[in-house]
Amino acid sequence: MAALGKGRTQLRSSITYKWLLLLAAITLIPLLVLGAVSYSITKNAIDKKVTDASKQLIRQTAENIDIRFSGYKDIVMQMITNPEIMSLLHRISQRDEEVAEHISLTSKLAYFTAVSPEFKSVSFVTDDMYIKGIFRWDDQAELKSDFYSKTMGAGNDFVWFPTRRGYYSDTADSHEEVVFSVSKQVFNIHDGRQLGMAVVLDIREEMLSEILRNNAASDLRTESFVIDRSGVILSHSNKEMLLTPVAEWFHAEEANLLLREGREDSFVAHYKGKEVLVNYQQLKSSDWRVVHVIERSSLYKDSDQVIQVIAILLAVCALFSIVAAIAMANSVSSPLKRMVKAMKQVHIGNLSTRIHRDEKRIDEIGSLEYHFNDMVGRIEELVQAVYQEQNNKRIAEVKALEAQINPHFLYNTLDAIKWTALFQKANQAAEMARLLSRLLHISIGKGSDTVMVHEELEHVECYMGIQNLRAAGRIEVFYDIEEEAKAYRIPKVILQPIVENAVLHGFADRIEGAVIHIRCHCADGRLVFMIEDNGHGFETDMPDLYDDQSAELPKSASFLGVGLSNVEERIKLICGNEYGLSITSKIGLGTTVTITLPIMKEESSHV
Repeated sequence: MAALGKGRTQLRSSITYKWLLLLAAITLIPLLVLGAVSYSITKNAIDKKVTDASKQLIRQTAENIDIRFSGYKDIVMQMITNPEIMSLLHRISQRDEEVAEHISLTSKLAYFTAVSPEFKSVSFVTDDMYIKGIFRWDDQAELKSDFYSKTMGAGNDFVWFPTRRGYYSDTADSHEEVVFSVSKQVFNIHDGRQLGMAVVLDIREEMLSEILRNNAASDLRTESFVIDRSGVILSHSNKEMLLTPVAEWFHAEEANLLLREGREDSFVAHYKGKEVLVNYQQLKSSDWRVVHVIERSSLYKDSDQVIQVIAILLAVCALFSIVAAIAMANSVSSPLKRMVKAMKQVHIGNLSTRIHRDEKRIDEIGSLEYHFNDMVGRIEELVQAVYQEQNNKRIAEVKALEAQINPHFLYNTLDAIKWTALFQKANQAAEMARLLSRLLHISIGKGSDTVMVHEELEHVECYMGIQNLRAAGRIEVFYDIEEEAKAYRIPKVILQPIVENAVLHGFADRIEGAVIHIRCHCADGRLVFMIEDNGHGFETDMPDLYDDQSAELPKSASFLGVGLSNVEERIKLICGNEYGLSITSKIGLGTTVTITLPIMKEESSHV
């Protein structure tokens, strides 16, 4: 999980990722905003245009129905003002019959109704009489009183009766027809007296359906129908919806909007489970209303195409942005990645690293690559020069230190031989001369900075042989050397100066019991020598030269002379600053010098 989180962090911080975000912000976001604004503007414009068109259409439909209704009124007026028809009605009404008919009346009325096929029948009703015109009402007992009372109550106005299923009969058969009716009270044309009679003209509902179909034809999913003030559907192209309340097809609160006061209105509703735009217009000739509904989803076919085009443009622009971002980012990030990789190589010390650059690239990246290569080349040259200078200086310092040690020891030895030759026989002088010769041979060696461990130990033995020949007492030296350590190399002449300090200072004025232990073992990949003596010791502990490379010998140990300081410096020059001496001493208990060296198997002047 940690690796996954680190990978995500690196991705978010990469140049490619930032380029993608930048181009997305520049291209995709404006396109999304443009698409949303375009869709919103288009949708609002379509809503407004369709609403206006629907209002205009429904006004035209209502006007067409009103014109047709006006024609029906004219027909009714022609019938009740015709002298022959009125004379026949007067004679028929004088009969004491509940239902009456007359062939001459039927013939006269047929003249008027023949001009319009939508007319179904004409009837006349009084308070107690029904007069057949074209077809007989089979359900006159249910209708006669209602038609009569409402018509007479309207005075001289026309009365429109809603759609019903009418049942008719004649001499041939009986049948059913969906009709609506218009009625008018009959007056005497000469003196204007009420005749106590109403004329009822039955009109086929199909006439309204045809007008609604003709005015609703369009590419949109629309429906038109007529309702009365109670919300019952009077005319509809779908005959199953005839005579049903609009509340069955709209939500209750939306159905109420169709019945509220006002001659026209427009609103959004839910019709047959779909969202629709509703417009209604009240007729001038009656309180009936023409309703027009448009399914909203059909309004936005064109705007949906706009959205599809915008979506395609967004996809193309997104793809182009991604490709462009990757290409542009790679043109910058690839050379930078190569430079970072080269810098890491330089960081770990590989100064031979160079960036393989395109010579034709002359922009900032190309200039950066050129100057990086030039800088690393200069650093490499400087490092080589400093290394060579330091190496020459180290060799010179080692030679100078060796030259400083050898004359000092040679002077003391020759002085001892002189005094021995004065007080003893020549045999001892010869032995000392032999030991001195061997000691000088090991010290000078073959010009190498290092010798084998056993050679360094032989150097100490020669030195101690000379010292025991010249000293008044005898100093015992014990060796505890691991066999593995004898095969390693160490800087030459590092043990003898320490032993010499023990002899000259640790055992000064001491004749008996002087002992030196020289131990060597390997630990943690290092070679460790410990030179212990039981001499006088000194006042304070010496600094740990291995832990504190900048430590200097205290003034209380200045009698140790130049020997140990030279050994310390030579070890650091040959082996490195992490190696060297550490000294501990206690008064009356002796001194321990610890030498820490690297494991060196090959002959070398440095680690």
